[in-house]
Parts: sequence; C-alpha cells; structure tokens
Amino acid sequence: MRESKPKSFRQPMRLTNAAAAREVAVGALTFLAADPERLAPMLAESGLAPADLRGVVGSPAFQVAVLDHLINHQDMLLAYASEAAIDPGHVVAAREILAHAGDRHGSD
Repeated sequence: MRESKPKSFRQPMRLTNAAAAREVAVGALTFLAADPERLAPMLAESGLAPADLRGVVGSPAFQVAVLDHLINHQDMLLAYASEAAIDPGHVVAAREILAHAGDRHGSD
C-alpha cells in the first residue's frame, strides 16, 4: 500500500468573502502608507489628510478607493501584489467584493 504525501495547506488565497477582501484592502493601505511617495497621490485623489486615515480605514467606500488607486497604477499594483505574495487579480476581486458588500447582507 502506497503512503500518500500530506496535502499542502498553502493553497492560493481565494477571495470569497468581505473579510478576506477587507484584509487585502488594509494590506494595500499599509503598503501605500509605508512610503509617502506612494501615499501622497492617493490622499490627493481622495481629498483626505493623513490625519483622516484612522477615521476612514474601516469604511468600505474608502477601502474600494484604495484598491481603485492601486488598480489604476499598475506599477504599484504589481509591487503590492509581489510584497503581499498574492495574485494581482485578488486586488481586483477584493475591490468587487467590497463594492458590492452592501448588496449582500451577512456575507461574512
């Protein structure tokens, strides 16, 4: 009888719920905030000041805006995805989940 190898639990992350999507958005914001040259354009687009971030970080609309910013700046999208060890498509999927999270109550 052949012994089977243990299955790896390191499968690619699948974004299927709002909690996972929020995790991607918060990671993206952390990535942007780590470098003032990355953060400044996003803040300029949003009209927010750095001091405002703490109050809006949990807002789905703000999280969508953060992900939109990355999606619209492919170099930063690829850099974030590489640093976070995720597929860039997960950022797009997270954006879609968060944009429609209000449409599906209790989707967490």
